[in-house]
Amino acid sequence: MRFPSLKHLICFKEWNSKMVLEVVCSAMNLRNKLCDSHHKKLDLLHKTKVMILQEINEPLVKMAVSKAASLLGADDVEITDALVWEHDYQGRIFSDMADVIFISTKTHACVKRFADKSSVPVLCMFSRTHAPIQSLATIMAIMQHFGTMKGLNIAYVGPPHPVLNSYLLLCPMLGAHIKFKCCCKVCPVSPLLLNASKALTKTTYTVSKQCTETNEALKDASVIIAGPTTQMVEKIPEFMLSDKEINRCANYRWIFLHTCPRGAEVDDDLFNHCNAKTFDAFQNMQYIAAALMAYHIKDYTF
Repeated sequence: MRFPSLKHLICFKEWNSKMVLEVVCSAMNLRNKLCDSHHKKLDLLHKTKVMILQEINEPLVKMAVSKAASLLGADDVEITDALVWEHDYQGRIFSDMADVIFISTKTHACVKRFADKSSVPVLCMFSRTHAPIQSLATIMAIMQHFGTMKGLNIAYVGPPHPVLNSYLLLCPMLGAHIKFKCCCKVCPVSPLLLNASKALTKTTYTVSKQCTETNEALKDASVIIAGPTTQMVEKIPEFMLSDKEINRCANYRWIFLHTCPRGAEVDDDLFNHCNAKTFDAFQNMQYIAAALMAYHIKDYTF
C-alpha cells in the first residue's frame, strides 16, 4: 500500500526552494514569537504522537525533535534499536501507532522504503547521506544574519559528512554558491551528492565546486562552515581554520559556524569569535523540528 499524497522529508532532491523556505521562515517566525522555549507549550499538536525511531543515537537532533514535540503540545516516544529495514512491512506497522515518524539510520535507501509503506509523514533526522535538521538550522542562522541565501558564497572545510551533502543541495536550490574542501590531495574523495549539486547549479546559475586548498574554498566567502572534527588525527592539519586566515581570504562581512564535535582544527579565538553563529544554529534545531512537524502533520506554518 502506498500513500502518495503524504509529505515526507527523505532527501532534498524531492523538495524545491519554496518548500524549504516555507519551513525555514516558519521556524524563524516561531523563534521570534518564542525566543525562549523553556516552560512554554502550544496546543497545535495536542493528542499527537511523535515517534523518534533511531538505529543510531544522535543526541542533539533527538533532543531537538523531543523538545519541539513538547513545545507544540505533542507526546513523543523514542525507540532505539537495530531495525531490520529489509522488512518492508515495518513502515506500515510503526505508522499505525504514530502520527509522524522521525528516523535516524546508518543507511539511507531504507528510509524511502519505510516511507513508501507508511500511512503518516516520515522525516529523516540523520542518515549516511543526509542531515536535514542540522542543515536547515544552519540555513536558518545564515538567513537570520543576511536575510537571504541568494548570492552568498558558502565555504565548507572539513571531512565528508552527511551535512555537507545536504548543503550541496540546499545552497544551489536557494541561490547560494558553495565551495568546499573535504579531503587531501593524497586521498581524494568526493561527496555522494556532488553530481546532483552540479545538476542543480545549471538551473539556478550557481556554483558548486570542490577545492583542494583551504584558501581556494575561503576566497570571497561570506559564510564559513567547519565540518566535524575528523577521527583521523593525522588529517586534522588539512582542515585547520583561524580567524586570521578567514580575514585574509573571505568577504569582510563573514560569519562562522561549526558543525561539531569540535577538535583541534579550530582554536578558541575562532570558535568564540564575535562573528561565530554556531550556538544560534544549534538553538534553531528545535524550531526547525517544530516547523517540520507543523508543516507535515497540519500543513501549518507559523
